[in-house]
Amino acid sequence: MSIGKNIKKLRDKHNLSQKEFGEIAGVSDKAVSTWEKGLKEPRMGSLQKIADHFGILKSDIIEDKDSNVTHIRPNQPNIKNNCKPVPLLGAISAGTPLEMVAVEEWINVPVEITDCHPHAFLLRVVGDSMSKVIPPNMLALIDPDVEIKNGDIAAVAVNGFDATLKRFFKFQDGITLEPESYNPEYKTQFYDSKTQEHTPVVVKGKLVWYMAPLNAKF
Repeated sequence: MSIGKNIKKLRDKHNLSQKEFGEIAGVSDKAVSTWEKGLKEPRMGSLQKIADHFGILKSDIIEDKDSNVTHIRPNQPNIKNNCKPVPLLGAISAGTPLEMVAVEEWINVPVEITDCHPHAFLLRVVGDSMSKVIPPNMLALIDPDVEIKNGDIAAVAVNGFDATLKRFFKFQDGITLEPESYNPEYKTQFYDSKTQEHTPVVVKGKLVWYMAPLNAKF
């Protein structure tokens, strides 16, 4: 069962109109209609509002399983093949709150990983600036809750551009972002503390794990 069908089943179960359900999710009735038709998927913020309102997990809405909505037990994870779904986000820029970023799809990640990083999300690695550590096109798991220490690899958005993975160092006089690439064209970038008001450096989270996409070719 798709996310849209799960949402419709949940809405019908509680005898709610699309407008009433939209008020719970913080969206219009038209948005609910597009979800149910499978034309679009809810953003993370809307999914969280729905889950909180009905006392269920986001995975109860996301997972492709007929019994997800009809047999819901609060605080009881729905785990399929020892995995949990994690959102693969689209491009993340410096000023965009994570809950407002569109979800491209949901990817199953081993429960041993998700239990350690319950609020983590996936980003697709574009380019080879960190190829010594993580190959291009891999799916990087980013935890927004983990404290970033000097030397960690972080997802960082600079000056409004989309987030990129770099080795992160913060000093009194500024922030250094270091690539680790086999491509010599990538250079270390330094952002002076005095100029960050005009060139903001925003850390979105720490790289904690990565995986190959299911369609990867070796």
